[in-house]
Amino acid sequence: GNYIVMSAHAALGGHVKIEDHAVIGWGSGVHQFCRIGAYAMLSASSKLVKDLPPFFMADGSPAAVCAINKVNMQRNAYTVAEIDLAFSAFKIIYKRHYARPQAIEELRKHPEASDRVLQAIIHFAENSTERGLL
Repeated sequence: GNYIVMSAHAALGGHVKIEDHAVIGWGSGVHQFCRIGAYAMLSASSKLVKDLPPFFMADGSPAAVCAINKVNMQRNAYTVAEIDLAFSAFKIIYKRHYARPQAIEELRKHPEASDRVLQAIIHFAENSTERGLL
């Protein structure tokens, strides 16, 4: 991808795919065949072993999604409404503890499912690699 920020001592395994505007923190490791979505952030010293969806932040070893990447979205001219949609998706996927197919279905039912933010998250989740969705 373009406009990626990758800090020192970060390591990527083979065949890792990183989408536009992603941020990878100092000392992080990304397992082979993982994907990092657009505007996502992997925090410092984290170990990513599954796909990290767009607009979300992950932290830990192994990494877990902990929030949305609001600052990156604001810096890249996303509207307040779009940031709120990313937060709604975060709650649906990570706070309701749905299985991936159920979470995708809930996102599709969202009144603003056609918005570019939700579409990006849905598309990423549907096309998660063999590593699986974080």
